[in-house]
Amino acid sequence: MQFGWESLRSPKTGLLVEGGGQLAIYSVGALQYFFDANVKFPYYIGVSAAAANIVSHLAGHRNRTERFYTEYAKRPEYMGLKNFLKTRSFISLEYIYDTLTNHLDPVNYDVLLACQDEIRVVVTNALTGQAEYFDQSAFKERQCSALMASSALPVYCKPILIGGVPYYDGGVADSIPVAKALADGCERVVAVLNRPRGFQKKPEKGRQIYGLVLRKYPKIAEVLRIRHVRYMQSLQTLESLEAQGRAVIIRPDQTLPMNTFTRSPRETLEIVRLQGYNDAKRFCAEKR
Repeated sequence: MQFGWESLRSPKTGLLVEGGGQLAIYSVGALQYFFDANVKFPYYIGVSAAAANIVSHLAGHRNRTERFYTEYAKRPEYMGLKNFLKTRSFISLEYIYDTLTNHLDPVNYDVLLACQDEIRVVVTNALTGQAEYFDQSAFKERQCSALMASSALPVYCKPILIGGVPYYDGGVADSIPVAKALADGCERVVAVLNRPRGFQKKPEKGRQIYGLVLRKYPKIAEVLRIRHVRYMQSLQTLESLEAQGRAVIIRPDQTLPMNTFTRSPRETLEIVRLQGYNDAKRFCAEKR
């Protein structure tokens, strides 16, 4: 048994993983523990970088995403001012999800597409400001456009076009997609979050100029202004489920010693990854 539940499939239990750029190396560690302990869920939903972590995990890779945080993120092609000046995107999603993902450190699409478990990748429609959710079919063409879209931070990245529709980071509209997991039939949720208990999300910095910077996408500017409110509402829903015994929340005891764009020192990244691993292991043991 894991988490004190006889089965993760009946009742249906979903794994929800929060994004957060480089902070998501915490969930890399948690997923590595699930890999080692052979903990499998029937449903996975991830936001931004965490969606990429989940996809790599379900493709049968244990250590692949770790390299993205500790090695590739330091490359100038990955993210930086030069990228922004050249392409108007601080983070090169094409380099991450095409050059690396399809060529230099390829994801195993054969294993991913053979996976029978449900996958949801959260994105935000740039025209409506509403969250949308891609499933396994998004990877049938052996491309990762859905992951590009889920990680396209407004201001830092250009929106990603999929089927002619521009999309931004899934965390804009649905940072903690617990309502979607419940709507998809999950009766219980295991959530991996990057913030400690008691965290209060504050309004977005720079929100006063979003209307100008994002003038082509006014709905995104609107949603960003209330993102902190939606985040806290979703967190409260999740914690309510936890109080009912329907959720397990894996999260650090203290604020992580890094931020969305932290690339060094490597020792800090390794500490956070190991913390995620040990926290997942501890929560499994405590709930048995």
